[in-house]
Amino acid sequence: VVTHGSEGAVGYTRDHKVTVVPDKVEVVDTVGAGDTFNAGILASLHEQGLLSKEAIANLAEDAIHKALALGAKAAAVTVSRAGANPPWRHEIA
Repeated sequence: VVTHGSEGAVGYTRDHKVTVVPDKVEVVDTVGAGDTFNAGILASLHEQGLLSKEAIANLAEDAIHKALALGAKAAAVTVSRAGANPPWRHEIA
């Protein structure tokens, strides 16, 4: 995964290149954005039942997109708030 801040992120596997662009938000504070992005990816993979070594090695394009999109959405909320204040899951459903 390569992040590009407000320009989004790109996920690469041996079979796929997936790009997501976050919603535009007013940036208040960028502290915690990267950590929140990564947490969103992991949360999505967990929700999809894809956190095993085998599953990660064989991710489908839509699974990658879902994971990156949740990470981007979570990070967008975080940067719109003061301090490292990530969203609760229900805020980014």
